[in-house]
Amino acid sequence: MALPRLTGALRSFSNVTKQDNYNEEVADLKIKRSKLHEQVLDLGLTWKKIIKFLDEKLEKSKMRSINEDLKDILHAAKQIEVNCPFQKRRLDGKEKDEKMSRASDRFRGLR
Repeated sequence: MALPRLTGALRSFSNVTKQDNYNEEVADLKIKRSKLHEQVLDLGLTWKKIIKFLDEKLEKSKMRSINEDLKDILHAAKQIEVNCPFQKRRLDGKEKDEKMSRASDRFRGLR
């Protein structure tokens, strides 16, 4: 099927090209993940706050099993941490190098 003349003319006389590998679902997922990440950052949620909350709300007998679950979650998060482009601070509290921090700050304004 031939493209309408206007679309063909626009493509011919502009630098716009058809993007064959564009996947709308992937783009939407990336946008949702970045928004969720911003919301989590706004909460200021830390492991210390989670532990403090659980200590206040749970009985001591339940805390032992919860501590084991938290250790499993922390271990899984450390494995994921290596590939997370959004995270500025590592889970052990150490800052990433300044170059990476500046790069992520540059992209924050684009969202």
